[in-house]
Parts: sequence; structure tokens; C-alpha cells
Amino acid sequence: MAYWRIYMEAMLGMQSEIMERESTSIEEAAHVITQSLQKGGLLYMFGSGHSHLPPEEAYYRSGGLAAISPMLDPSLMFHEGAEKAIVLEKWAGYATRFVVPKYDLRPDDVMMVFSASGRNNAPIEVAFAAREKGLFTIGVTSRSYSAAFPSRHASGKHLADVVDLVIDHDVPPGDNLVKIEGMPELGTTGGASTVLAMIIVNAVLAQVVENFVAAGEEPPMIRCPNVGSEQEALEANARTFARYRSRLPHL
Repeated sequence: MAYWRIYMEAMLGMQSEIMERESTSIEEAAHVITQSLQKGGLLYMFGSGHSHLPPEEAYYRSGGLAAISPMLDPSLMFHEGAEKAIVLEKWAGYATRFVVPKYDLRPDDVMMVFSASGRNNAPIEVAFAAREKGLFTIGVTSRSYSAAFPSRHASGKHLADVVDLVIDHDVPPGDNLVKIEGMPELGTTGGASTVLAMIIVNAVLAQVVENFVAAGEEPPMIRCPNVGSEQEALEANARTFARYRSRLPHL
């Protein structure tokens, strides 16, 4: 079978498994986030390397929520140098010193941290810092990947060990789904964790919207200016973002 078919079938299988295995965690995450937003809190999101992409996916997304602040550090992303980012996400103390202080974390907020392996310092430090500030913390990670390798954090703990709630996408060690049969020395291909994390994020946020509607409250949604009246959408978005603008440094 063609590798692209193997990959897509494997991804469909993993999504189905997440729907069954992680349903309770997804609903709990949505419940906690709903309660936070109803109190005026924010949902913070952090990831380094490829894991910075799920926070960006959720941010300023039409049909998504305005009360989301991604924690974006250019040095932990690839556009300033991939090799530098890979080094810094492992560097003890970097996130604590250079990332967390940029954001106004408050006890009524929620923190969602992304890391496939759950072993590097940056995501673990952000989770620790958030818990110290009283935030409820959610880790999107793979327990099986974490179990295969020791943590790089001085505590010896992985991301799943230091958060209040785990949503486990269960990608295998190495984060690829397709074996390279013709050249087994190359290992595997077909990365999964980033796409699955984005699906999890959108699923959680969709449930948050349902929770608001079920409570008879309007969720702080972002309207799409490309559908219907552009002016009405922009005006509605301006009113919504006015509630959060002072706490969203990337607007």
C-alpha cells in the first residue's frame, strides 16, 4: 500500500482512538476552560518547536475564541533558526526566565501545554510556573512517548507528571506512523503529534462553545469577516476583543 494511504489510515485510527479513550479528558478540559472564561479568565497555550503550532492554530481563529493567548517566543520557533530553537527548548531555565515573565498569568486562567515527548525543559517549566501561579494546567502529550525516554528536567518528571489534566494523543516514540520497509535503517516517517494536537484543540474549543450556549450565554467567539457582512463581523470582533486586549500581547 502507498505510504500516503498508510499514513492517512493510521491518522484516522488515532483520531478514533482519541475520541474513545480521551473523551472524558476532552470534556473536562472544556468544562474547566468554560468556567475560566465565564469568570473573565484567559486560556494560555504554550509549545516549543513544532508544538508551537497548535497554540497558533487556536489563536485569532474565525469560529474560535478571543480569550486565548499563545505564548510565542521567537527563539523557540523555527523562523529564527531551527537548531537554536531545538537547543533552547532543552536549556534549563530558559522558559522560566524569558517566556513566562512576558505574560500576565492569573489564578483564574487556564494553561494548556503541548509536547509530544513531554521530556524537554521548556514545556515542563511553563507547566510548573503556571501551577505555582494557581492556574489549572492541561498537558497535550503522549504518555507512551514519555515512557520511552527519561525527562531532561531536573525533577525527572515529564509533562504528564506536572499538569492537572492530560489529553493523551499517544503518538509512538519518534512521532511517526509509517515504517520505511524498503530501507528499515531509516526508521519511520509521517509525523502525527502536531496534527492530532490541533484536532484536540479544536475539539476542546468547540465543546467550550457548546457549554456557553447550553448555559444561555454568548461565547467570546471570533466572527468570520469572509462570510456574511464583513462590517458586522469586524464590529462584533472589535467589541469582543476589547474585553481582552490589555492581556493579549500578540494582537
